[in-house]
Amino acid sequence: MANWYPGHMVATQKTIRELAPYVSGFVEVVDARAPSATRHRPLGSWIGKTPLIVVLNKAELADPSATQHWAAFLRADPRVLAVVTLTATDPRARRLLLGTIAARLAPPRRLSVVGLPNVGKSTLLNRMVGQNRVATGAKPGLTRGPQWIRPGDGWEWLDLPGVVTPSKTRDWRLQALGVVAIGPDETELVAQQLTTVLDKEMLGEFEAWGLKRGYLSNGGKLDRLRTAQAILSEFRRGKFGRVSLEAPE
Repeated sequence: MANWYPGHMVATQKTIRELAPYVSGFVEVVDARAPSATRHRPLGSWIGKTPLIVVLNKAELADPSATQHWAAFLRADPRVLAVVTLTATDPRARRLLLGTIAARLAPPRRLSVVGLPNVGKSTLLNRMVGQNRVATGAKPGLTRGPQWIRPGDGWEWLDLPGVVTPSKTRDWRLQALGVVAIGPDETELVAQQLTTVLDKEMLGEFEAWGLKRGYLSNGGKLDRLRTAQAILSEFRRGKFGRVSLEAPE
């Protein structure tokens, strides 16, 4: 399978395996709206016995009841040291995560934050170090190589290139969340899948929603691509309320 991984993905795997014995713990950031889909399964085998803290990020966008069940489900995993529910853009996130880690890991505390693209890995790491030391953006692979960040408070943070989902993944949930790119020919299909879990009172029918907003083509018919793109955009910004895309198995 490694032959179709991005080049920096292979390097990340090698780096994680080599550094795992020297890191106090790995902080795996996942999207609270799809905690299973946005985890990277091979990570557990890469880190060995190094403690794992799972962060359910973007919690303000997820259904709170589903998130509560996910937290309990993940805590039952013997490989998981702790589960933290937060929003990386919230100033309170730093105290919450540091407090959770400090209660479970003794100094020196050397942590590495990992996660798929667009789950908020770099945003959370910037929150932890107290300044914009890490590049953030929608494009995967902005972090080019491992770098230690020492903010001077006794904590050390290792920034690694993002754990990238294999390019052959076509999971509609990852596409809806912006983790995996969507081709123009797939956009409407993903949006239609998404409408099955959205609040019908807030969305209504796909066609009616687009027509109401004036997404028309030159011939006066519904522009289905623009409608689908707008639905995905508004979902990602939480305009349809707090929505989770999966429940614990």
